[in-house]
Amino acid sequence: MAAKDSTYVFHVFRKDGTSLLLHPFRNPDKIVGQLERQTVLGRYGAEPRVEALTLFRNELYRQVELGVRSWVSDQRFIPKFLISAGVFVLGYFFMSYVIRDPIPVIDELAVALGLAVGSFLLQGRRDLNSRLATAKRLALRVKVDQIVFQESAFVKQVELALHRHEGGSLEEVVGEIVEPVQAELGGAYRDEASQFLQLLESRFNFHKLQREEKTLRRLLRSRSGRDITRMFESKKYDFPLYAVYKSFKKTVASPR
Repeated sequence: MAAKDSTYVFHVFRKDGTSLLLHPFRNPDKIVGQLERQTVLGRYGAEPRVEALTLFRNELYRQVELGVRSWVSDQRFIPKFLISAGVFVLGYFFMSYVIRDPIPVIDELAVALGLAVGSFLLQGRRDLNSRLATAKRLALRVKVDQIVFQESAFVKQVELALHRHEGGSLEEVVGEIVEPVQAELGGAYRDEASQFLQLLESRFNFHKLQREEKTLRRLLRSRSGRDITRMFESKKYDFPLYAVYKSFKKTVASPR
């Protein structure tokens, strides 16, 4: 079981061999704090391909770069603002009192404002190449490199259930959605399961599917296979994955 300051990254193989990678690092404004405060643990069922993990790490490197930009901007905003404000005041007075006849059309205020904005942007570019930003960027990339993936009995359960739904009949999958069967899940895997469900909820529009469950129940009772097939073929919803979600959601919500 993971510590309270740990977070998971899940690699799930789908029946067609494609990879589903679930992780919480999708907001560049938060990634710096997430990587600094938390230990990241990778979990998989069937062993993932090397290229899938390489793509995942490259994606995190890009997020780290965006995150460092946001972090540096926040850290240096007040100094940059004060310096730019000073440039604005100096530029305004220079154009007003030193150059008596300013350039036609462009008045003192516009020139001073342009100088202030230019100063702000130049400082931002300099800050991205500063020692502070370089050290932060390197530390976070090391954190990404330290993410180790290990086999998980929980993810194996997820893959088995997902493959079963992906290869099953439409009526069976709908039945698992409207009347989910509680999955067998030991207490040691509840933390993994809880974070897995949170990542699914943050990535997929399951709220909309929940609103469709009344329709699915009605279609299942009426055995309207054609209408059910039409909903599946629309590709709007990932019904097999939603069926897995419903099963483990029921399990995690139940008393230990």
